Amino acid sequence: MFNNSELNIQYNRIQQLIVKAKEFEPDDELRSHLTKYICVLCSGFIENSVFHAFSDIAENSCDSSVVLTYAKSQLFKIQNANSEKIRALAKSFNPEWHDVIRDYMQEENRGAAINYILKDRHNIAHGRDSDITIIKLEDYLNKTVEVIQYIENELNANEASA
Repeated sequence: MFNNSELNIQYNRIQQLIVKAKEFEPDDELRSHLTKYICVLCSGFIENSVFHAFSDIAENSCDSSVVLTYAKSQLFKIQNANSEKIRALAKSFNPEWHDVIRDYMQEENRGAAINYILKDRHNIAHGRDSDITIIKLEDYLNKTVEVIQYIENELNANEASA
């Protein structure tokens, strides 16, 4: 599914938890708590995905060098990788990518899905209420996966062919 095996492992773990959460009745409190835990995992998955997808682009763009080491060190520092940060990051690699990734994330509210996961993770982490459900979270995750795969397959392919 993903170019990076770590992402595949993390994604599969999240998917298994989603299946388990759906086994509970919709109004079960344990389902709600498990959903919140999965939301936190999804947020971490987004950060890891952004790191790995753009690291691959950096590796395909330059030979092993000080520049590559620097690029990866900067990517490692990215936190709360919302849609705005992803667009800015894409633009830092190639200014033409900003509009391309913006348009792709606007389709089917993919960027909003990423932002909702991060917003809910923030609320959960700070003890605030979250109305996230497993159905909404699964939808947000699917849209997030589409964005990551777009970065891996389209942007990285464009860079490799340049």
